[in-house]
Amino acid sequence: MSDKPVLILMHGIGMHTSDSFKEDVVESINNALERYPSYKKLKIENELIIHSISYDHLFEKIRKEISSSSKTVEHFIKTQLAGVDTPDLMNKLIGIDANLGSDTFENTHALDVILYLSIFGESVRGFVIKELVSIFGQHSAGTTYHFLTHSLGTSVMHDSLNKLFPDEKPLGQPQISTYWSFANVSDLVTWASGLTSPYQSIVKPGVGGIMNEFYNIYHECDPIAFDLFRRFDPKNNGSWISESAFDNAYRKIVTKEFSRKNTHSIKGYIEDPKVSYPLLYTFLDDFDPSSTEQTQANKAFKHYQGELNKIKNYQQTGGFTADIKGLVAAITGFIRYFKEDKQ
Repeated sequence: MSDKPVLILMHGIGMHTSDSFKEDVVESINNALERYPSYKKLKIENELIIHSISYDHLFEKIRKEISSSSKTVEHFIKTQLAGVDTPDLMNKLIGIDANLGSDTFENTHALDVILYLSIFGESVRGFVIKELVSIFGQHSAGTTYHFLTHSLGTSVMHDSLNKLFPDEKPLGQPQISTYWSFANVSDLVTWASGLTSPYQSIVKPGVGGIMNEFYNIYHECDPIAFDLFRRFDPKNNGSWISESAFDNAYRKIVTKEFSRKNTHSIKGYIEDPKVSYPLLYTFLDDFDPSSTEQTQANKAFKHYQGELNKIKNYQQTGGFTADIKGLVAAITGFIRYFKEDKQ
């Protein structure tokens, strides 16, 4: 096949198809490209081979089963877990229905987290691994891969990669150049599920890792990425990767601008110059705008601050607990607050 780099996408909470999330990512990257006069005619879909993996159809089947049953979510999952030794997980889910809203749209987003934590998570990981193996099989050895994951997808992809690859990087393993993780919830999710923590897994750069660079991005006002919810935020103390690898291969980006009221939007994340510039620089071999053009592009980024204080107060006024139930409550409340926002 083509020698073009390959970009593998994975969506987060909510209703998605592989095509819909791909469209969101492609549109936002192209929006960023258009801010640079020298590159505005480029289309990212012509520069990369893009594969998008969606697992939402697996959850949709279960959502319908829950909806048609007379059981609460907690009772439904307990029934499905009958005979499975998961007392710690069930303790974390006790009373979860009180944190779910009555609105189907809100529940769709929040239920994804709960369902992934249950026994259904294994079928999701199995499906994702099969998709990854299929993608790798379509491309020649030496192909460069980039990964872009969002929200719950950060944990789904983390868990799948950690299960797919052995502890030691063998010859012939796909070359993952960069790994882009937006609103990373993998620490909280693995804490609840009992799976390998992102601080202990092979999904990292450096010795014992499977990628060259790791980009960890969150918006300071994205409720899903609040520090309260065990945001993945490694320190440079040698406990995750070596200090030299941390300096050279780990990139933490904290965004603050508002291009959309929904601070969890993948489009808003990617279009922010703090993200789009390094993303384009790593995805495109010839992306090297002058400092003048870069300044002009940054000025062309449309953003506003109208909802800043209200969103910043969201965590303090929500009374959320620092656990899965708190995250579910934050998701439903945030979706309820912004569901009329069509941006």
